[in-house]
Amino acid sequence: MALSFQIPVSALSQHQKRIEVLSKNISNLNTFGYKGSRMTFMETLGSVSGVTQFQFQQGNITATGRTTDLAIDGDSFFILKNNYGENVYSRLGAFDVNEKGQLVNTDGYVVQGWMRDITLANPSFSKSLGNIVIDANLKKPGIATKNAYLTGNLNSGIESVKEVWESATAYDANDNMISSSTVTFPMSVTSGVNDEFNISFNGGVAENVTVSAGNYNSLNALVAELNAQFSTNANLYGKVTAFNAGGILQIRNTAGNDGDMMTLTAGTNDILTTMGITPATSTYREASTSTEINSLLQVSKGLISGDQIIITGKDSEGDDISASFTYGAANDGTTVNDLLSVINTAFSGSAEATFEDGKIVLTDLVSGESESSIGLVVSSTSTGSLLIPSFTNSAEGYTAKVTTSLIAYDSLGNSHNVTIDFIKPENTVQNYGKWKWQAAVGGDETIINGGSGTVEFNSDGDLVAFMYDGGVDSFSIDPQNGASPINMKLQVAAQGEFSGLTQYNTVSSVEVRDQDGAAAGKINGIKVETDGSIVASFTNGQDDVIAILAMAKFANPNGLDNIGAGNFLESADSGVAKLGQANAQNSEIISESLESSTMDLADQFARLIEAQNAYQASARVVTTIQEIADQAVALKR
Repeated sequence: MALSFQIPVSALSQHQKRIEVLSKNISNLNTFGYKGSRMTFMETLGSVSGVTQFQFQQGNITATGRTTDLAIDGDSFFILKNNYGENVYSRLGAFDVNEKGQLVNTDGYVVQGWMRDITLANPSFSKSLGNIVIDANLKKPGIATKNAYLTGNLNSGIESVKEVWESATAYDANDNMISSSTVTFPMSVTSGVNDEFNISFNGGVAENVTVSAGNYNSLNALVAELNAQFSTNANLYGKVTAFNAGGILQIRNTAGNDGDMMTLTAGTNDILTTMGITPATSTYREASTSTEINSLLQVSKGLISGDQIIITGKDSEGDDISASFTYGAANDGTTVNDLLSVINTAFSGSAEATFEDGKIVLTDLVSGESESSIGLVVSSTSTGSLLIPSFTNSAEGYTAKVTTSLIAYDSLGNSHNVTIDFIKPENTVQNYGKWKWQAAVGGDETIINGGSGTVEFNSDGDLVAFMYDGGVDSFSIDPQNGASPINMKLQVAAQGEFSGLTQYNTVSSVEVRDQDGAAAGKINGIKVETDGSIVASFTNGQDDVIAILAMAKFANPNGLDNIGAGNFLESADSGVAKLGQANAQNSEIISESLESSTMDLADQFARLIEAQNAYQASARVVTTIQEIADQAVALKR
């Protein structure tokens, strides 16, 4: 009879435990990371026993939006260190950062992993497990720039221009005029007797000139009268001028073109003979380099040996030019070419003077913006007189240049401004497709080497070569602040989704799309990658891995010892933990999420009803046995 009671009583006890297990499962329906338990029964001699087992199936992943909430997609466990220094294992990744910067769970257990010291020159991970610490004061050292990536186009259609100054008007040779012999004054002019002559151009209609009657006591008086008459004739005004050339009367063709002819012929009442002029024809011709200076139309009084033409101006760099041409065969010479030689000596290395179409032309040797200027004037102490045309700036110097800039960083994280100019030389066969480049720095820094070079393109506008002057392959800057030199390569070839440099006939636009240096930065946030890497973001825009979460995997996770709050201890039944990174454990870490409870409410209620029925049945067996016992006692009575 005792055994009859023992069996249902033990069943009652085990079914009660099962109800407790199911109640716990149901109450943790919304507990993140909760793994349900089940109870199985087995027959033993004279009783019923139950075994409670955990069920470690994957729970749903629920987003929380909290960076330190981590869910495991897979069958591994987080590793934590409890207050006794033991390794504790958990699927619940509701972590936070404590006052020490440690990543901890709600019990204060510290998450374990491998830390990486990014302050070292060559950062590496710790070899042994340790506390994951996220230091709020962590700083990332500066990164020296090693590469700067350029992209854009250099316009093939632009061209550099040399600065040019030239005489405002051309110098004329003396065959542009007809001269008189010596005239005796006073000279008498009588109306209807000796007061007329004719002027025609290129065989055209002759224009009559009538000189006012009267006595002319000087050549200047005669010149004034002739010019007055020229001015009243619309066909002569501005084209013909009378001139006193050192006591010689000259009638000059002043407004012709190269090859134009001016002819003087006697009028009905001829005055040419009275003025000492023989009827003649002059040809308008500009002076050449071989023309004698005293034969220039602009000379009103011949220069004598020792007279000086003062040369002033500035070279292309803005430095003052001061020189003088001394007239005379025994001095600097007597021809236009001799004057050019002295000008070229004065501007040596900066500009070159030539004589083109009767004009002195000063052209810079190098194209680009310039401070050049030139002026000529006869010395006030000279005897001769020369009307020198002023100079005009006929072509302003222009550098066909495309400029870009970048911020480069040294080994201490200090920034340095670097400007890069791409300069297009004059278009010549030798320069086709070639550009010069030149770098400059903006402070106390100095360029050690490689700060200039050339870029070459083919006929399709594609990059052929990018070269550094001096036989080097990089651009080096001494920061002058204690940091190591910046050794930087300018990357101009197409890479990935970015194009490099091209030379097409379209708008120039070059920019530095990226560079790989950075200033020192302070941590301002973290994120956790799927492999368990903890990546810190810094105020300098850089990201870097500072730790990796350690994960554990067990041969039999159902054999772990449950110590509550979603924490487990290794046991003999679970086997020894296999440690590794998440991706090596067939797992992924999902950041800003938690794993939901694995409990199914409908299933648990159904099982609870089963447990309740079993409990009631066992209780009924006990009462039945009790009734039988009572009947047996009654029989004895």
